[in-house]
Amino acid sequence: MAKRKRKRRSAEVSVSAFSDIAFLLIIFFILATTLVQIRGVVTEIPSGEKAKSKEEKEPPTVKLEGEKILFNDQHVDMKKLRRRLAELNLAPKQGDGKVVLLEAGGNVTYQNYFDVMASISEAGGVTAILQEED
Repeated sequence: MAKRKRKRRSAEVSVSAFSDIAFLLIIFFILATTLVQIRGVVTEIPSGEKAKSKEEKEPPTVKLEGEKILFNDQHVDMKKLRRRLAELNLAPKQGDGKVVLLEAGGNVTYQNYFDVMASISEAGGVTAILQEED
């Protein structure tokens, strides 16, 4: 018997075509992809008006003008102011219920200003100072 010579095959795989295939796949995915941009969300907002409850009333206001003291736009002296603040029973209240607005305009003496702030503090209130913007 005659021996046949076997042809040796190379074990190497040609990879030169892989780069072409990868390039074609990249182009395909770029062209086939749709880019969607979300423009917003559609919602329905319920209509209605906020009803003012009894507790949402304006905080008490003390206004100082020179030597005059106005409590909620009524002229009072220091004793009446202390009595009116005590009637509000501010000590057990929480949050905004303790706030007393203090507005000073004109030539208010430091002593008068200090006495009013001390009266508010003694009544258990928190002083919020109003300032006019120029």
